[in-house]
Amino acid sequence: MKQLTTLVLLFISVALVSQDENEKVTGYYFGPKAGLTLAAQNWDGFQRNPLLAYHGAVFIESFDPYYRGSLYAQLGYQQRGSSIRVSNITQGFNFQSGVVFNNLSASIGAKKRIDTGSYQRVPYYFVGVRAEYNVSNNTQEIQERFSGGASSLFYPVPTFVNDFVYGLSFGGGFEFVGSEYVFPAIEFTISPDISLQYESPGGIPIINPFNGQSTELQERRIRNITFEFSLVLKFKREVILVDY
Repeated sequence: MKQLTTLVLLFISVALVSQDENEKVTGYYFGPKAGLTLAAQNWDGFQRNPLLAYHGAVFIESFDPYYRGSLYAQLGYQQRGSSIRVSNITQGFNFQSGVVFNNLSASIGAKKRIDTGSYQRVPYYFVGVRAEYNVSNNTQEIQERFSGGASSLFYPVPTFVNDFVYGLSFGGGFEFVGSEYVFPAIEFTISPDISLQYESPGGIPIINPFNGQSTELQERRIRNITFEFSLVLKFKREVILVDY
């Protein structure tokens, strides 16, 4: 986490010294973003039902007065996970819940605005790398709602949750002109993980809750992917350089 923080600070320093081509103006953009998340997970090749969640972040971005591209850094809170339904009509076992991982996220990347000749609505796209740290999850809570056998059969075991994950983020959106120093935007982001949020070995013995027989769990590997819709408020911080 220390190395990640250092990298983000490095990108912030790059944004702070970005200048207009005439070398009379320097500054950066900054602001918050927040919105809804549609979280999904791949469990050993099988897609689980999506989970409706939320996210929030703060960002900083370098100047880009000539549409040549900019750098950005972002710190935020993300909910990853999926929903799952477990049912057995014969035994009356029916439950639906979400497996939720609350992650702190840091990302860095590049952004490119597209000059369409209209400055009222400017499209853009971006791509970046991302690292996250899991601060909490509800796997223990889910286990406690069932007997040890039932929870182990259908849900991840807290012991095997990976605290650190990393992946990519890419997407695009539209910036709107609010004023000279304020630019609202809407943004859509796809964030697939490269590493695993959860990985457990096979052979863990449990009791099957449906037949009472002893069985062993197979190896379980869970990877996140999220689709995010954000409302963005982008502020301009400008410094005029004066020659003496």
